[in-house]
Amino acid sequence: MQGFERIANVLSSFGEGSETLSVATLLGRHGIPQSSGYKLIDALVSEGFLRRVARGQVALGPAAAAFFFAPLKAIAPAADGAPAPRRGHSDIRHRVVPRMAQWNPNLLDLVSTARFRKDPPFVIGFANASTSSPWRVAMAGSLMAAAQRQRDVVSRVVMRSADDNPLLQVEQLAEMRDEGIDLCILSAAAGNNATLSAAVATMAARGMPVIGVDRMCGDASDLVSFVTASDVLVGRMSALWLIEYLGGRGRILMLCGREDASPCRLRLQAAMEILNLHPEVEVIAVEYTDWVAQKGYEAVQRHLRAGPVPDGVWCDSGLQGVGSLRAFAEAGFKRGTIPPHTGGEINLMYKLAFNHKVPLCGVDYPAAMGALSFQTALDTLFGRQVPRRVEANLEIVISRGHETASVKADLFAEEKVRWDREDNYVHASGWIPSGGLHGAAK
Repeated sequence: MQGFERIANVLSSFGEGSETLSVATLLGRHGIPQSSGYKLIDALVSEGFLRRVARGQVALGPAAAAFFFAPLKAIAPAADGAPAPRRGHSDIRHRVVPRMAQWNPNLLDLVSTARFRKDPPFVIGFANASTSSPWRVAMAGSLMAAAQRQRDVVSRVVMRSADDNPLLQVEQLAEMRDEGIDLCILSAAAGNNATLSAAVATMAARGMPVIGVDRMCGDASDLVSFVTASDVLVGRMSALWLIEYLGGRGRILMLCGREDASPCRLRLQAAMEILNLHPEVEVIAVEYTDWVAQKGYEAVQRHLRAGPVPDGVWCDSGLQGVGSLRAFAEAGFKRGTIPPHTGGEINLMYKLAFNHKVPLCGVDYPAAMGALSFQTALDTLFGRQVPRRVEANLEIVISRGHETASVKADLFAEEKVRWDREDNYVHASGWIPSGGLHGAAK
């Protein structure tokens, strides 16, 4: 643990204008003995976390972004039965450094949190948009599991669920503030509600640190940090796979989540940017399902009755994708005849795709970002620098034999599916221990 803390302290020293630092300054600032400190610096240089820029001077190296996403790796289920990466897919490339971090070197924008520093134990508030889907339950579970592991410095977690009602969430934010929380983790109930945006801005103006997770509302400058995964990547990669699988032509039905939620908007926009490059592709409809399986089922039923049958179904999540696959199966489509689908995360989506032999591309949106947001909250209250934007890694899961020229699988669907787990099991939710979770929920 001491070694990890030293690594954290060294890497967190950069940013806020400190592009390069002397090794002597780094070691002296954190009280690291030179005898072991120089070995630590050499090891960080060899692993790419630091790079030497002059004699005795170092800066952040190309692998430094991986450090800030280490909590996701740390909570990966050690005994979850997940297979090892296949065909030479390395952990460094796909499981530690998010793809967007590889493509965008400016992602690592650090924020000073010295003004929020407090002495533990802390009281942390978590305002969840809702518990309306298995994914949102898993995300909250991931956060609370992280809290349980940090119970030596966290006395209480105050939880609220807004049932996707932004006005109710405004009331809950006020309640949590009155209960004396030190920091608020917010998953916004709506992405474009003026009242909720104003409430977040007011909290920030009064000195309350706010960490956003998954869904954003209002101005990003009101947040200390925003923890997410790349919704743009979800939209682009899934649409690109579908287009390539269909040979650049066909009728596509779009099944989206909540129209007022930022992930839905970003995924759809990114997907349409890809689809619009192909004139022989027809988007027959855009349906909003609120990420509910039944609404996905009903939307597909309507289109199957009215005709024609879509050549592919783009789902921005497996939550509604499950309903779509069931609608096709109940309409009499035999095994191997259901059109290609996108959408991951939910165990049942992978089970159905395998059982019905459906070409599938899932880009798993990790519920483990709940734990990442909690770690970011702790770093903030300890006064450590944090990234302004934290992106959890995404995993591409494709049914065997259905990779395309541009979109390759990190895992095949039959490797990803967990036959021993419940249908609503959410992949990439992290390790959630059994036992009571200390917190107050409403």
